[in-house]
Amino acid sequence: MRRFAALSLLLITTLAACGPGDPGARAEPDATLPREATTEELATLRRAEEILERRCMARAGFALPAAPQPARSGPEPPPMALVLADVAWAREHGYGTRVRTPEETARLRADDPVGDRLRALTPERRAEALRAWQGGGVDTVEVTLPGGMTTGRSTRGCTSEARGELYGDFRTWFGADAVDRGVTALAMSRAQADPVFTKALRDWSDCAAGRGLPHESPQRLRAALGDSAPEAKEIEYAVAEAACAVGSGLADVATDVEERHLAQVREQYLADVIHARRMRLAALPEADRIVRDEDPSRLNTHKKGTR
Repeated sequence: MRRFAALSLLLITTLAACGPGDPGARAEPDATLPREATTEELATLRRAEEILERRCMARAGFALPAAPQPARSGPEPPPMALVLADVAWAREHGYGTRVRTPEETARLRADDPVGDRLRALTPERRAEALRAWQGGGVDTVEVTLPGGMTTGRSTRGCTSEARGELYGDFRTWFGADAVDRGVTALAMSRAQADPVFTKALRDWSDCAAGRGLPHESPQRLRAALGDSAPEAKEIEYAVAEAACAVGSGLADVATDVEERHLAQVREQYLADVIHARRMRLAALPEADRIVRDEDPSRLNTHKKGTR
């Protein structure tokens, strides 16, 4: 039963994962890097993907309810790929939407209409629904990510059909999107291993230990907190991370190494990065229309206020 709850969450957040990509690809000399889609725009794209998936599933004979939309609990957090460095923001918001209170987590787990619908099916119909949804592993397209791993997804099924409809061509979209996301993952991995960063990290760790949180890195600190914690504890951890980042100098070092490694890895895969960004931006007008037509009250409506 747990996997169906996980699949219902996937209906909200699943991402196009793979396609043919050439690690040595280069963009044309005059190609310019488009802007990244904003957080709000990415949310609209994900919402449109989910709507198209449900329409596809309905055509396959499986009427699924709309997945609940996650409530926003305040403004977007500042960048914190390597470390959170905004003390004032941390003091007011903790880690923002990255961490929920136990009560919020319980409500989200209880509100699972898609999983409930799947669990109500017979085992045979449930298997049919999953094949219709994910393609059953048929006609899989694969791509090698910048980090060296290979990932793949069936070109069949409603998750792939929805993305093909929204972005124009699933195979092209899958490859560019997977490589683009892999660029960030590889760059962050290299940045964390950078000697300049690891040296500054020791001072950060000493500072955190002095606050009663003996952890080797911000990532270890957040892992110890988890994704569900009482608000007071979350704020304690977030403030410690940010204050020690500023006090130890890790904040400035993190910005420098992150930008440097992102630029280096992005240059290797520039054609895919440009293509992925262009496809997201080009899909936005249609995604906007899909979301608005489905439920006008949902478009750009988010919970206001802070915790």
